[in-house]
Amino acid sequence: MTEANSIQTFVTSADGTRISVTVTGQGRPLVLVHGSLSTSADWQRVADSLADHMTTYAIDRRGYGSSGDAAAYSVERERDDVVAVLQLAGPAAILFGHSFGGFLAGSLALNHVPAAAILYEPPFFPPGPVAGEEALAAYDSLLADGDLDEALALGMRAFVQAPEADISAFRSSPAWKTRTTLAPTWAREMHALDAFDSERAPFARITCPTLALRGEYSPDWLREGTRLFQKALPDARLVDLPGQGHDAAETAPSLLAREVLNFVRTLPA
Repeated sequence: MTEANSIQTFVTSADGTRISVTVTGQGRPLVLVHGSLSTSADWQRVADSLADHMTTYAIDRRGYGSSGDAAAYSVERERDDVVAVLQLAGPAAILFGHSFGGFLAGSLALNHVPAAAILYEPPFFPPGPVAGEEALAAYDSLLADGDLDEALALGMRAFVQAPEADISAFRSSPAWKTRTTLAPTWAREMHALDAFDSERAPFARITCPTLALRGEYSPDWLREGTRLFQKALPDARLVDLPGQGHDAAETAPSLLAREVLNFVRTLPA
């Protein structure tokens, strides 16, 4: 895999927020919406792997990377951001969302159906609240105190249900400091997930061809939730990423790109 040439551009969302987009490659457009605690940069290796076949429009979601933000947050404004980038990419654009980005993409597609969609472990159909009131209150309190380090650790325990050994290893890695700077955005996302009723969502409205991706070793609730989401759609297939978990963009970008291309080649031109 070689590093492809990329350019940064911006779109203006409906509320005036400036949204950064990294454009890479050539070919059919793919609008990529990253998840929590990450930015478009974490997906650049996937974009590079697709560059000979697709033009990737990787969003920095509001509050992340080079994008702006607003004083008040709402999921609806985030969906508006994605719509603005879809308009930039054109009507043939495929919408790809990972994790919370998959939640945004999937909930947007209920009323704004794209040409095709790829969702990698969207957090629909959890067995209960993803965060829960008690954990969210404790997380919000740590944010108010400015203790981003402990807030991130609490979120790993309560939201992700990561083992202490994994949290300790992550805490000693260079990535931890970067992730702590993104910790404030995680709270609003967890509030949004816990407020969404997947059981009542009319997913059958998502009539476009859809690929649902899940890691072989991802948490059981994400794997099962992805399967339930796929089953609720009229034209969707489910593909497991062998040997991977929730973060194949970092651990196996070429594999992830290959599955994207396998799906795209089945679509009408």
